[in-house]
Amino acid sequence: MRFITMGSSENPSILFIHGLSASAESCYGEAGRLMSGKWHVILCELDGHYPGSPVFTGIDNACRQIETWLTVQSLTKIHGLVGLSLGGTIAVSLLARGNIQPEKTVLDAPFIVDMGILKGFYTKMFPLGVMRIRDGKYVPGFIFDMLMGKGNRSIIEMLYPGISEETCRNACRDVYSYRLSDSLKNTSSSVQFWRGSREPYPAKGAALLKQYIPAMEEIVFPGMGHCQFLHEQPERYAQLLEEYMES
Repeated sequence: MRFITMGSSENPSILFIHGLSASAESCYGEAGRLMSGKWHVILCELDGHYPGSPVFTGIDNACRQIETWLTVQSLTKIHGLVGLSLGGTIAVSLLARGNIQPEKTVLDAPFIVDMGILKGFYTKMFPLGVMRIRDGKYVPGFIFDMLMGKGNRSIIEMLYPGISEETCRNACRDVYSYRLSDSLKNTSSSVQFWRGSREPYPAKGAALLKQYIPAMEEIVFPGMGHCQFLHEQPERYAQLLEEYMES
C-alpha cells in the first residue's frame, strides 16, 4: 500500500480510499487537487492497484495497513474520511474498528450488503468482466447498464490497466459477503452516505447502515450510476465534499 499526499500538512487531513479496479489518481486525483489548497489531502493506493504492488488480499489487511500508516504519521484523529465503492466498504470497516477517529465521513456507494446465494456468481463474473475490459475485449452494453447504471462508463475510463483477476476476486469475496459490525453504533463520526439513484445495492446498504448509525444522512444524486458523479463531475463533487467538511 502507498499513500499520495497533496497540500500542506498543517491543514486538516482528509483520507480518500478509491474503488475496486480503479486507481487513486483516476478516482480522486482531480478532486484531491481541487481541495488541496485548504486541506491536507491523502490518497490511499490500495494493494493491487498500482505498479509493483502485491495483490489485494482483503479488507481487514487493508484496514491494518491504513491504521499503521496513520499512526506512524500521528494522524489517527483525521478530519475527514472518504471512500468510494470498495473504498467505502473499507471506510465502514475503519469506523467499526475504531482505531482512527474521523470527524466527518463520506461513504460513496459502499457495498455492505451480504448478497447471499448471488455472491458466488458475482465473485466469479465481476472479475471476468473487468479482465475483458482490461484486455480490450467486448462486453455487452446491457451488462454495463445493469451493473453500473444506464449510460455509465466510469468503470472503463477509470480502470487501472494493471489490475489482476486475483485482486478483483479477493475484493469481491469480501464485499459481496460483507456483514456490518455492532461496533459501528459506537462511532462518533458524522456520516453521509452518497449514492446515485441508479444504484440498487448501495440503496439497500444505506437503509441497513442507518440501523447502526441513525444520524447518518443519505444523499442521492438523480440519474447517476456507480462512481458516475465523481467521474463526470469532479469539480462539483469536490465542492460538496468541502461544504460538508466545513459544516
